Amino acid sequence: MENTIDIDFYQDKDEDAFLDAWEEKYGELEESEIDALYQAIAEDIHQQVEAQEHKLGKKYVYKEVFVGYSDFNDFNQLYLFSQKKN
Repeated sequence: MENTIDIDFYQDKDEDAFLDAWEEKYGELEESEIDALYQAIAEDIHQQVEAQEHKLGKKYVYKEVFVGYSDFNDFNQLYLFSQKKN
């Protein structure tokens, strides 16, 4: 079975900043909608990285909303985001 790709944020404030920006543009989200959004982001960034359209460490934007600067944790198959470049 193939590993599922997921996303996370380095700090709670990074996630809060993204969710605030997302909800300002698209409206409030329920918890289940947040999970679906994160899965959609994971699939999108994974496809972009695989197609060499996005380089890790660069600014990543999903549907016109800044998610963060990207990184990838191989062990956990997890894309990580930070609001500030590390």
